Amino acid sequence: MLAFLLAQATALSFLQLRTMAPADAGDAVLRDEPHGRIVAFEAPTGGLNLPGVVDGEFVEQPAPRGPGCVRRRWTVTFHTTPGADIGTATPQDKRSAWEIAPSADGACPSGRYAHLNPGVSVSQGWEALARLKAVTAEAGPGTFQCSDATSSGLCKDSPAIRAALRGLTPWAITQEAGATIIWLGVPGQVVTEVRWQAADPDQLRVTRKVPAPF
Repeated sequence: MLAFLLAQATALSFLQLRTMAPADAGDAVLRDEPHGRIVAFEAPTGGLNLPGVVDGEFVEQPAPRGPGCVRRRWTVTFHTTPGADIGTATPQDKRSAWEIAPSADGACPSGRYAHLNPGVSVSQGWEALARLKAVTAEAGPGTFQCSDATSSGLCKDSPAIRAALRGLTPWAITQEAGATIIWLGVPGQVVTEVRWQAADPDQLRVTRKVPAPF
């Protein structure tokens, strides 16, 4: 049966894939891509899509690497005729991104990982998380510029900033014009951003804001 489904992968619908075991669904959709074992198919993923379009995410099993664990997440875009049942949508486009998460005991965590934006390597991701951990320690190096669009008290003083950042989970890392940027918190909720320039990593800018409504 699985061999038949693999042969018909391009015709499998969004609804059909959701009823399959994640590993089988992943093998069907990603059959032309080198990939690890798929352990989760998360769909729909929220956000805005055009009519007749829905995204699903295939999550590979994490593996230990460096100071933590690495996994790959595949985003697959499904299309159907606008106005048709979205369950009939079929996979058209796919892309992947790496995610990383520290591990204290060598076991790969099952929770949220930090997404690495295009252009950020796994080693650069680890360096960014190590830098964040160092500067948020109680006696960590660096000075802060801080702005807060909420009433959280984030910017009270450096100890308050460090304590707040230690309590948040990084969910994305990117690089832009010589700066490393980490977003912390919960995607879609209040965003706390930490940014530093490669030329002056001890000067950090921390910003907290409410994301724009969609």
